[in-house]
Amino acid sequence: MGSYKAGEWAQQRFGAAAADLGQAVAAGIQEAHRLALLAHLGSELSTNDAYGAALMVTQHEQLIAATADVQGVVARKPAGVKSRFPYVVVEDVSVVLMPWRFTNTRATRRVDATMPTPVSHLRKTLLSLGAGAPAMTQLVLEQSTLDDDQLEAQLAEEQEISAQLASFGRVVTVAFGSNPTDGLFELGWGDAELISEDTGHVFWHLWESLPASDLRAAGLGVPTPAPLRSVDPVDGSRVGRFDAAPLNEDLGLAARPQPVSAPLSESQPEVEQAGDEDGQP
Repeated sequence: MGSYKAGEWAQQRFGAAAADLGQAVAAGIQEAHRLALLAHLGSELSTNDAYGAALMVTQHEQLIAATADVQGVVARKPAGVKSRFPYVVVEDVSVVLMPWRFTNTRATRRVDATMPTPVSHLRKTLLSLGAGAPAMTQLVLEQSTLDDDQLEAQLAEEQEISAQLASFGRVVTVAFGSNPTDGLFELGWGDAELISEDTGHVFWHLWESLPASDLRAAGLGVPTPAPLRSVDPVDGSRVGRFDAAPLNEDLGLAARPQPVSAPLSESQPEVEQAGDEDGQP
């Protein structure tokens, strides 16, 4: 892994801890990618489902583990937030780190990536802090079934959660793109703002790259599937289309004799078919 030299933005955000924190964040995400890659290999699946599922967990765990020795950094989860994992908080400068795998393909640029919709309340709150703006409370469909007292209590709880998160000051998004084939092909951090809850579109105010890894499945002994081809006969002769063989004209079959019947009377009217004037249904 390459070394990290903190830029002007990182120094302003994190102060004297910027260089150590950046190196630790990069190490944590790289380790998360490595563990997810091992899960992918162990699953022996042809899809990347095992990789993605493992990464959802390891990105949080490894980010916390890698930054644990950086002075002034703690792992914290605000009370009342429905979140499985704590978030890394730099207490001295009141900044919380939010990991986000913004794409699983090189075809998607970071500036074009969107949050999965509907965007969770937690992410909406965190990303609003990334822009330095207070989070907006918006009613959801499930809240329409609550009575006035229940709704008021729930909204008050959400406001309390937002206030706790706001006490962190700002949010820095640690964003990366990865998959088992291409490795960890982009990694960095910056100030991101959610500008559309409907589309999940994110605007990046500032961005700095972090050292990424080229560790990929091919480097860990993943076999490359052989291309499919037709199977030739043992004697070397080639078989053509299944319907190219010569036909036996009679196939050993004969028509069954038909019983003799009286011809239809010319005076008998034909039955008209329902339809248009041309007789088409």
